[in-house]
Amino acid sequence: MPSTLTAAAAAPPQLRPPLRLRPFDALGLPLAAATAWALAAGGADAAAVVALAAAALVAPALTRTDLAQRRLPNALTLPLLAVAATACAARLAAGDLAPLVGLACCTLLLGMAVAGGMGMGDVKLGGGLALATAALGWAAPLAGLGASVVVGGIAGALALATGRRTVAFGPWLLVGHALAVVAVLLDPL
Repeated sequence: MPSTLTAAAAAPPQLRPPLRLRPFDALGLPLAAATAWALAAGGADAAAVVALAAAALVAPALTRTDLAQRRLPNALTLPLLAVAATACAARLAAGDLAPLVGLACCTLLLGMAVAGGMGMGDVKLGGGLALATAALGWAAPLAGLGASVVVGGIAGALALATGRRTVAFGPWLLVGHALAVVAVLLDPL
């Protein structure tokens, strides 16, 4: 692990302190409500509303934790992944094949982690976001992943320019997929 990690993040998972929510994390509540409202007003079905509202709910806590500790806790990423997978299963059962693109994005993220490009927390978060955005159509997870790579790349370049060697990718996964959702709401695919 890079030397810039905090002692808590560098410790084995069984020795890490439990996830403690902070007042900042409560911003997820109005963010989730606004997301659900915007999606419902934009004509999204219940699967998309629930999955993307869940992502918005945990976004502040994930962002704060990843920036501070360079980790994305399973206590937040795994429930998001489960909700998104359930939404995709409902879409597949209805005959929608868009979730297959979300699964392809998950596979790509896993390949990047195996190659050493990111951590498994990023894979779980990115997979959950890809599956959640797939409820909006086949192009949404691709746009979300592409936007994440672009904004994360810009953040990485700025980090290098300021002398830092690492950048937390979780916040940029959240930003990229949020941009994809906004794009779908403004111009449905």
